[in-house]
Amino acid sequence: MRNLRLFLFTILSLILLLGTNSFATLESELQQQENPSLTPAIIERSPDSVIESGEVESSGIEKEVPIVLRGPASVQSVGSDNRARVVTLLNSKKLIAVSTSATWTIGEVLALESQTEDVGIIAFVSVEKIENNQDGTVQLTCTLLRHSRVHFVQSGDHLSHLDLSTKNTSYKGTTELIVKDAGSKGISSKYKPLFSQGVSVGETAQTLWEGEFLINFYGNLYYGVKDWLTVGSLIPANFFNAANVTAKARVYDSITNIASLGLNFANIPKTTQSTLNLNIYWDSVSSESSISHTLISIALFTFDNAENATAIKSLGTSSLQLGTEVILSNWDRLLLGPSFNLEAKAVGGYVGYVKIWDQFHISASLNTPDISNLKIDKEQYTNGYYILVDAYWRF
Repeated sequence: MRNLRLFLFTILSLILLLGTNSFATLESELQQQENPSLTPAIIERSPDSVIESGEVESSGIEKEVPIVLRGPASVQSVGSDNRARVVTLLNSKKLIAVSTSATWTIGEVLALESQTEDVGIIAFVSVEKIENNQDGTVQLTCTLLRHSRVHFVQSGDHLSHLDLSTKNTSYKGTTELIVKDAGSKGISSKYKPLFSQGVSVGETAQTLWEGEFLINFYGNLYYGVKDWLTVGSLIPANFFNAANVTAKARVYDSITNIASLGLNFANIPKTTQSTLNLNIYWDSVSSESSISHTLISIALFTFDNAENATAIKSLGTSSLQLGTEVILSNWDRLLLGPSFNLEAKAVGGYVGYVKIWDQFHISASLNTPDISNLKIDKEQYTNGYYILVDAYWRF
């Protein structure tokens, strides 16, 4: 009965927490509607209006975080034919550009360079729609991702391909510039949403893109069946009487929030027992540099001594984890947050760092299932504080 009361109390606390976060998000959106200067702006007009060449708006530009760039972008040098010229500013977030090239793709991130000499990149945009004009040119409808607070976007500026297949020092880390479109093939993992935070911290609400693989040092293999569905397994365990499988489906996706549901099944070695966990994931953009991660894992059925496996998320124990992902300017990630384990009746937590190259990731984290247990656990990872290192490839 005591465990049931504790479980109900935890669920009630979570509902209150989610309600508070939702209210804060709604309040922020209402403030932005009342004060347009809080939102990125090219010019404030209705979506149906068309702005003539040369018209720009100054309201709210100073509110934006500057893109401190003065040199040319690291773009593909393929000649002037591979550029697009801005011809119309549609509203506060959209523009139209025209090009003689047909090399553009939907979802591609482009650099917007000022026509003013020596200014360089002043914004980044994403290609939303591509149309062919009767005169043989290509018309691009683009959505603003981020722009400078000291330079206007104006007709006559140019769009160029941005090389995101590897490190690009002009492309600074921010939540606004994360490439979420699965159609953007060949880009570095630096710029993709984080799928895994490491074996000890767990996964985010994100799924792998269709056809993508992720494999880590411990033998976990994940595959993107669809953009919204990822399956996986700890491969070595299947050869030692520990058959296991995991699946995660994205059920909601917006600009600032994403939610997913997952199931983890595993046979327990040297026993006839199995475990099944239902996982609820929720990611929410908190600011231009941070994302909040919420993980609720509910053990639908468990096994004896499951409380001794708290280091592995979603393995026979019920828990709640609240974390923050901080995106650094070089696209590495800083991770930290508390966790609450129902079986162990303890408050734990973690702090970690993820270094990302084009495909390879390495993470290191300091973890504890019980912050009050001030000792070092070097072997069992069930009590005290311990460090785990993980390496994985996403390709």
